[in-house]
Amino acid sequence: MIGKRICLFFAVFGVLTTYSSVLALNSGEVEAVRAAKLASKARLSAGDKGIIETFVRSGLQELLLEADPWQAVTIRVAILAQKGGSDLSPYSAAFVEAGAKNLKTTFEDAGRLQDADRRQRMFLHLLIIAAELESMEMADIGLGMLAGPGAAVQYWAVKTVTSPAVAAELTSPIMGDEDLTRRIVSELAKTVDSVIVPEALRMVVEFADAVDTAEARALVLKIADLRTVLYERWTVKYELMDMMLLSALGKQILSENADAKRVIACRKFGQLYSYVIERFILGQEVLSTGQKLQLASVIAEVENTILSKLLARSQVRLRKAVESGKVSVLESERKFILGGSGQAGSLSTKLKFDYGKGSTGNAITAPKSLKAPPVPPGTTGPEPVGP
Repeated sequence: MIGKRICLFFAVFGVLTTYSSVLALNSGEVEAVRAAKLASKARLSAGDKGIIETFVRSGLQELLLEADPWQAVTIRVAILAQKGGSDLSPYSAAFVEAGAKNLKTTFEDAGRLQDADRRQRMFLHLLIIAAELESMEMADIGLGMLAGPGAAVQYWAVKTVTSPAVAAELTSPIMGDEDLTRRIVSELAKTVDSVIVPEALRMVVEFADAVDTAEARALVLKIADLRTVLYERWTVKYELMDMMLLSALGKQILSENADAKRVIACRKFGQLYSYVIERFILGQEVLSTGQKLQLASVIAEVENTILSKLLARSQVRLRKAVESGKVSVLESERKFILGGSGQAGSLSTKLKFDYGKGSTGNAITAPKSLKAPPVPPGTTGPEPVGP
């Protein structure tokens, strides 16, 4: 019996060793092709492409079969170590092509794994590979997993279809694909309606700003509405992402030729920026130091960049108010720039917009005011600011 077990052990060990050596041999071959062809951007032979194809297919197969989570990470890293560089080259294109082909079938195989935890981990590994290949060839993979299980899977699915490299390809005069761009934006618009991690939402905004189609602009406006509601509920997270969102809104204002659309973008910009400032003012006693630092960064950076462009002059009033530590001064500056009761702000005066019409038909000169944060048990709440 012992002798049989020993023979069985060596038989299994021999199979595993042989399998590992095959992958190592393929890794060596693909490394040689990469070293010879990547930097020179030389054309690949059919044999070169076959080596790349074999390496990617074998690596993904081993990843799928690997039950140990840490070893799976090692395999994933080894696969990505052989990808091409950021510059387009025949080697990079061949690696992406092999990835797109074999990832699709590996995803199908991963979906048949019986263990739910292992299945989700495998989806995550495959999505990370797809995202790191940074190509619109991976779009179908990412789109198919936008509604996948778990925040991590959703994050990498969003990253797969929204990376700056993907946006650049989609808008390229040579490689551009308007239909795919439209489909990605449409699916992202559905995704932001569901629970989505703020970091992924930031990537969506950055992507929409980069592709800058009519549908993408509408998506930015939609996200502005979603963030505005979160500020009103005092449930907003990752305030720093609103720097990108306000910047995208500002770019729309500067480039929009249709007056009606420009006014809509102006109103959303003014309302969201006002809430950012008011959250900083009203949240001094309830927000963490990190949250207050994020809000201060958004206030100062948006003022320094996009607000100065909108007003056509250098603007530092808000930053100085934040640095003064006097929230009453910041509140006065907020009203001066964005508007107060009965008095239009400098922004709306410059850009010729209001915040809608009141019940009497008169123009509303100020954005809605943010209500005070919920009062924690045992406290009296923040002191009122300003008159």
